[in-house]
Amino acid sequence: MRKHPNAQQATSLEYVIMSTRLIALAALAAVALPLAAQTKPAASVASQATRTSDAAAKMPEPPAAWEAAARARREELIRQNGPGTDAVLRDQLLAIGKRDQAARGFAGGEQVSRMTPDLIAKLPATDAELTRKLKQIVQQKGWPTIALVGINASNAAMLILTHTTDHAWQRQLLPQLEQLADTGKIDASSVAILIDKELVSEGKLQRYGTQFKFINGEMAMFGVEDPGNLDQRRARALLPPMQFYKETMSQIYHLKVSNAIVTATAPAHQN
Repeated sequence: MRKHPNAQQATSLEYVIMSTRLIALAALAAVALPLAAQTKPAASVASQATRTSDAAAKMPEPPAAWEAAARARREELIRQNGPGTDAVLRDQLLAIGKRDQAARGFAGGEQVSRMTPDLIAKLPATDAELTRKLKQIVQQKGWPTIALVGINASNAAMLILTHTTDHAWQRQLLPQLEQLADTGKIDASSVAILIDKELVSEGKLQRYGTQFKFINGEMAMFGVEDPGNLDQRRARALLPPMQFYKETMSQIYHLKVSNAIVTATAPAHQN
């Protein structure tokens, strides 16, 4: 049975970048920045935000075969589950999903404003508020499946869960979400990100290669299990090929993705 440690890095800053070209509402990158990166002077942070905004317009095109497969899988999920039966809840989830993205300078999956120091400072309060709203929904309705609210609203719920700082709640929900993903009741891509987050927080090898760390001016991937079959696992989870993933992150963050592998470290209190 897995141990459930507290959040490994309460001070880490994560950007989760979205693109309308990625059919599933999945996060393209989660980059943990060291504390020093968060305490840079405002001008330095603003400079990085400017480079990030400029780079976002130059994102590479996704591989056609993967994009076609992702689109086909999305259409299959809609066909199997329908458009959703709770229109009120669907609209509520879509609204909080838009708030989550607006807080990160995104609208409709495209970056429309820079990640300024002001936006960064407001993120924790926004994430906490949206987490409270999602918790109320889950308590009253259960997890928002595609059959209940439609695929876009179901993915919006996963977006909020991906960004929450309540990692204990993430871990509590993960077994249920894995089962829902395995049975085609929710989109699998964001579940893969949560799995990797938990594994990295426990000091273990991640499974899908979604977690990176900002170190020495570059981005480095936390170690993965069975790296030779990484792209096959990513494809099953509707995540893009690793090379495209890295190229996109490099364009978005305007930083080199190094070939170095970072070893995840478990909390000191964990055996």
